[in-house]
Amino acid sequence: MRKFKIVFTVLLFILLLPTYVYALDRFVTGTYGNGIPLSGKTLEEAKAYLEGEYSRDYILYIKGKDKTEQIKGSDIGYHLQAPTNLAQILQDETAKAVTGNPDARYEYSLEGSSATYDEGKLNEKLSQLSFLKNRKKTSNAYIKKDGSFSIVPEQEGNSLDEAKFFANVRSALQRGENTIDLSQRGIYEELTVRKGDLEAKLDALNRLHSVEIVTDVLGNKEKLSGDSLYEMVTGMNASGVQFDEEKVLAYANYLEGKYGNPGNTVSFTSASGKEIAMLTPYALHINVVAEKEALKQAISSFQSMEREPVYAYKPAQYAQPQFGNTFLEVDLTLQHVYYYENGSLVWESPTVTGMVEAGRETPSGVFFLRGKETNRILRGRLINGKPEYEAHVDYWMPFNGGIGLHDASWRSKFGGDIYVRGGSHGCINLPKNKAAELYNRIQKGCPVVVHP
Repeated sequence: MRKFKIVFTVLLFILLLPTYVYALDRFVTGTYGNGIPLSGKTLEEAKAYLEGEYSRDYILYIKGKDKTEQIKGSDIGYHLQAPTNLAQILQDETAKAVTGNPDARYEYSLEGSSATYDEGKLNEKLSQLSFLKNRKKTSNAYIKKDGSFSIVPEQEGNSLDEAKFFANVRSALQRGENTIDLSQRGIYEELTVRKGDLEAKLDALNRLHSVEIVTDVLGNKEKLSGDSLYEMVTGMNASGVQFDEEKVLAYANYLEGKYGNPGNTVSFTSASGKEIAMLTPYALHINVVAEKEALKQAISSFQSMEREPVYAYKPAQYAQPQFGNTFLEVDLTLQHVYYYENGSLVWESPTVTGMVEAGRETPSGVFFLRGKETNRILRGRLINGKPEYEAHVDYWMPFNGGIGLHDASWRSKFGGDIYVRGGSHGCINLPKNKAAELYNRIQKGCPVVVHP
């Protein structure tokens, strides 16, 4: 029993001792930095090795698909300055309790190193490498147009992406790396398009070669020919024509950019010769997203056609006045009304508009005829339960809420300054015969332009 107590006491004493982790003073066996062996070296030995023996004997091996070439440091005056993170690597091995193993490889990245060398000598050595001197260009298959479309096949070569190659060489020199594998680093130019990849596109292009799609933007003709269509088509599959979506959208945006306008004002020359400019609800905008899809559908038909774009907003015409050449003009100053059909003045009449002194003047603006009625009773606002007025008209043509054109048989005179003190409640009063003539000509939806 006494012997058991002694053993237990010794074990307890050992367990209660503080635990110490001893810092490594050398890199463990199997340690590499940027492919450089550092096993068994202290920090100072590693630094001295990199800046001394390693720099003197430095060789950069460049591994290609079928051969390896080299650049000797002694040929370019190479000298490496040791990296700044050697101590950190040693601390990491201590913290992770890395144990040396001849069969293991602990690879670390050396950071903060730099190298000096003769740039001219380096460029001379690089120019002598067979990777650059004896290369065969790698080129993708492509479609050419020479009367008709045909495929130029791909060329399998061993050419390099020179910018990437030179960048990797200089990076390796600065980091002290001793090997560059061109294949692993993606420095060889790779084929991305082969003849078979283009056969469906070739079929589509040959079918589109004589196609012409004309987009009519209110009389302005924009043509897409086979050559332009070629840029938009990427191929065909069982689902149909395949498109470069960005290029089709770019064309829709081109149409909107060229013809779209906010429609803030409309301008025209009145019958009296005045130049009129006023706010208008008209605008021209193309719905570019819907237009892109409509263009794709048109192209997929392989048929020449003339079409309209998909409008978001559409005036009657692109040229001013955008409400078109068939409209009614009400000149409040001259107290006269004019009706144009296809740009020709076909009807006119004196009028009496809203009474100015009573605050019932007829508002200006661009409106649309809402309809036509005959044998209508017009009633004013209710005052003490009764309408302010009641009037029978034979011809009623409203265009702005309760404001419209109508005959006014109770009047014997029209025009002049009657409207100032004896004007209407806002409507456009006309002689009965003139109202009848207009009623038989004007159509619902006709623009009505009222201006001072």
